[in-house]
Amino acid sequence: MNHRAAIACLLVVSSPLAIAAQQTQTKAAQADPAASTRARVEAVHGQVQAEDVNVRQLKARVDALESDSQAASRQLDDRDRKIAELERQLDAQRKP
Repeated sequence: MNHRAAIACLLVVSSPLAIAAQQTQTKAAQADPAASTRARVEAVHGQVQAEDVNVRQLKARVDALESDSQAASRQLDDRDRKIAELERQLDAQRKP
C-alpha cells in the first residue's frame, strides 16, 4: 500500500509540471510558426527522399525481373526450336 501512495503522490506532484512544460512548448510553437512550418517541410522532404529511394529500388528490381523474364523467354524459345527439330528428325527417320 505504501508503494501505491508513493506513486499517487508522484503523479499529483508531477502533473502540474507536465502541464507547464506542455504549455511552454505550445507557446513556443505558437510564437514561431515559421519554425514549426520549416520542421514540417523538412519532415515531408525526408519522407520524399525515403520514397525516392524506395522507388529507385523498386525500379531496379523491376528491371532485373524483366531481364530475367526475357532470358527465360529466350531459353524457352530455344528449347521449343530444339524440340521441333528433334521431332522433324524423328519423323524423317520413321518415313524411309
